[in-house]
Amino acid sequence: MRFLLSALTLASGALALSPTAPQDAYSCVRAAPKLSCTTDPVVDPTSFGTCCYNGALQAGSKESGLVLATQFWTSNSHVGQGPNNSFTIHGLWPDYCDGSYPQYCTKDSGIPEFNGAQIKAQLAQYAPSTLNYMNTYYKDISGDDASFWDHEYNKHGTCFSTLRAKCQIPTRGMNQTSAALVGYFEEIVRQFKRLPTYDWLASASILPSSTTTYPLASIQNVLTSKHGGVPYIGCNKNGTSLSEVWYYYHTRVPKLL
Repeated sequence: MRFLLSALTLASGALALSPTAPQDAYSCVRAAPKLSCTTDPVVDPTSFGTCCYNGALQAGSKESGLVLATQFWTSNSHVGQGPNNSFTIHGLWPDYCDGSYPQYCTKDSGIPEFNGAQIKAQLAQYAPSTLNYMNTYYKDISGDDASFWDHEYNKHGTCFSTLRAKCQIPTRGMNQTSAALVGYFEEIVRQFKRLPTYDWLASASILPSSTTTYPLASIQNVLTSKHGGVPYIGCNKNGTSLSEVWYYYHTRVPKLL
């Protein structure tokens, strides 16, 4: 089963169509039939269509049609690495359809990098509720949360074609660059809330334990039934301890109203 994620949600939740640029709308209409990781129709990476659909950043490049919403599980919640009854956020990644992935794409996308202090300042100004949520659920293993956030944005966020400045409609007094940054983290939080991994497992009596083990298939079956696709289950400690879950999405341009 393919689980679909609207590429538009990665463009600050809005389609940046200019009333004076009908060619933008036409590009998006042409992209609308496209399901990511299929061959036809090809979305021209130089067109506005890649504001509506997460495609290639440059002509001749591969499209990043496989979007991953990823989560961590840590047994060290007592040292400030998140609640003991929830997974925590890892990130939102645009991977290539073959399973490889781009990284640090500023050169190709034109999306600038930010450091952790800048990210915190932008979120505090424009999305304080998102920042408050991230302070609880978006934790770094070493305790430097903001450094982790800038790693994720600079490595993965800069690779979304939908986050380029020209694709944004700024709101709340933001400029286009701020809109892309804030929109990325708002979407990360939105997807995390839609994927309550701990609660899904708990509903099947799969709970954290240092003594009880669970078959991999049992965990996968529960999460697949809730999400709609088979997630990746990551383990550490020689494969004996659950450490992360990756949920996969294909994307499609939503209908234009």
